[in-house]
Amino acid sequence: MNDSQSSQNTSSSILQMAYDSKKIRDYMFVYSIVNINTPDPFTTVFPRTGYLIFTFCIGTDAYFESRFMNYDQSVGLPNHMYIAGLFSESSLLVRQLGRGGAFAMKVHPVIGYHFLKRPMCELTDRQIRVCKLIEGCGRFLEKVEADYKINSFENPYVQRFFAEALPPKSSYENDPIYHAVNEISRRNGNIKVQKLARQFCMSERTLRRQFLLKVGLPPQAYAKIWQIEYAMDLIHRFPGERLEQVAFDAGYFDVAHMARDFRNKVSLPPSELDDNINPLAQQYLNALGSFS
Repeated sequence: MNDSQSSQNTSSSILQMAYDSKKIRDYMFVYSIVNINTPDPFTTVFPRTGYLIFTFCIGTDAYFESRFMNYDQSVGLPNHMYIAGLFSESSLLVRQLGRGGAFAMKVHPVIGYHFLKRPMCELTDRQIRVCKLIEGCGRFLEKVEADYKINSFENPYVQRFFAEALPPKSSYENDPIYHAVNEISRRNGNIKVQKLARQFCMSERTLRRQFLLKVGLPPQAYAKIWQIEYAMDLIHRFPGERLEQVAFDAGYFDVAHMARDFRNKVSLPPSELDDNINPLAQQYLNALGSFS
């Protein structure tokens, strides 16, 4: 297990997070391990990221629940693998109750598309069990979830599922939308759709259609996620920095435009960000993407 870990204690709750990794075929899985012991409901704010979220819930209580408090109001129950698509609006609010946890992975949306072979726009703002999305291997995963208690990512059935379900890397490495997403990330969301389409030799209409299919959002909306995340990162890394400078560095016209995006897309003003994003959520934001 990676030494990088954090914890948060309240009067009635203990939450811990650490990292680990596992190689399956020619893929390297980097995943967060979340341990929770909270007899009272505990809500965590997770700002939107440019990644899909894979989670495998585990639980040691007779009843453990991880519930979305917004978006599709879905519940994550132990011994089930889920995927959440991109979130189009405000931060995700997750409420946990009981003793358990999860293995969580951030996954490049285009890799997720080639893995699931489903339009990513069908997953936007939703969380769905993975076994319901993948033909063939999905039936195997559903049986594993029903017949075995999974409490580690080292479980051989989990590893077998991924070994059989993962696509060849060439499927996404040869996909121009995979590289367009990487360009948006590299530029922290500061892109012009017209230039991006020209760079990857397609029309703006084709670029938009391909983004909806393989990412789940239009390219400009997806770029906005990265711009806001970069602004949040600047605020976190330079707590004494003037917001005017943060807005300029993140590519905003002024603080008012940045504050409007925070209000609409994060549901927090920039000045209150560090008071509301707890260390667990911040560590998750800093985690590497998986399936690399």
